[in-house]
Amino acid sequence: MLVLDLVGVEELKVSSRGYCKLPVFYKQRDLNFYPAWVYALFTCILNIPIACLEVAIWIAVKYYLIGLDPSVASLFKQLLLLIFVNQMGSAIFQAIAATSRNIIIADTFGSFVLLMLLGLGGFLLLKDDIKSWWIWGYWSSPLMYYQNVILVNEFLSDEWSHVSQWSFLFLFFVLIDLYSGFYSLNL
Repeated sequence: MLVLDLVGVEELKVSSRGYCKLPVFYKQRDLNFYPAWVYALFTCILNIPIACLEVAIWIAVKYYLIGLDPSVASLFKQLLLLIFVNQMGSAIFQAIAATSRNIIIADTFGSFVLLMLLGLGGFLLLKDDIKSWWIWGYWSSPLMYYQNVILVNEFLSDEWSHVSQWSFLFLFFVLIDLYSGFYSLNL
């Protein structure tokens, strides 16, 4: 999760260097060469295959070595989820680079946003430990939802069916309660 989110930090540097071309972009836009959304849309679309390749390599290295559920369905669920996390990280840091247009400001603000995402994501600080005026950060953090999906995807898989029902449910509910997550046994 952290590695794929940190891939988005590289977008700060790549995007900030790309904004050196902004005078040409503004000139073409003002002369009605093409609308601005065309440039943004195709930049996003061209980044999707690269993100899928990064995630596929990460899953190939990590998934079976850790010993997660060997079923192909769980593998593809996690693959799809990690692609979304990668796109989320890239989009956040591209937006930071686009609004700051200065590499120093982008790095500073990007580090702050990364600290907030990790701190309020429910992993470093549990939901019960977050102060009431910061709870909006917990509910708006995509990493909290990612963590929930990983727990539900792993512990409701068939691999855990050979473990006695009571010990499995005890472990599942302890982890879910620890991370203050959502769950449904009717998945």
